[in-house]
Amino acid sequence: RGKSSRTITFEQFKEALQELSKKRFKDKSDEEAVQEIYKLIEGKAPIISGVTKAISSPTVSRLTDTSKFTGSHKERFDPSGKGKGKAGREDLVDASGYVSGYKHAGTYDHKVQGSK
Repeated sequence: RGKSSRTITFEQFKEALQELSKKRFKDKSDEEAVQEIYKLIEGKAPIISGVTKAISSPTVSRLTDTSKFTGSHKERFDPSGKGKGKAGREDLVDASGYVSGYKHAGTYDHKVQGSK
C-alpha cells in the first residue's frame, strides 16, 4: 500500500498474512504457515492499541459535572450534560419575532384557525 493510504483491501490483507506467516512459522511449509496464521486470527476482531483509558476518579467526575458550572459555562450544556456545540459558544440570533421566554412560539395560526 502507499504511504498516504490509510486502508487496505481484503486481497492486500491476505497478501500481508502470507508474508507474516513465512516469517512467523519458518519451519513449516508455506501452506501450513498460512493455515496457522488463519487459526491465530480466527474469530477475533481488530483491536485498537494505545488508546487512553477513561479515568473515573472523584476529582475528574467533579470537574466534568456540568450541573456545577456557573455563568456562561452552564449555557454550553443541555440538561443531560451533553455539549450544545456552536449554539453553546456563540449567541445565535433568533429572528422568529418572539421574545426568548415565550413558550408557545409558532402557535398563532393554530389559535386563529381554531376560533373560526
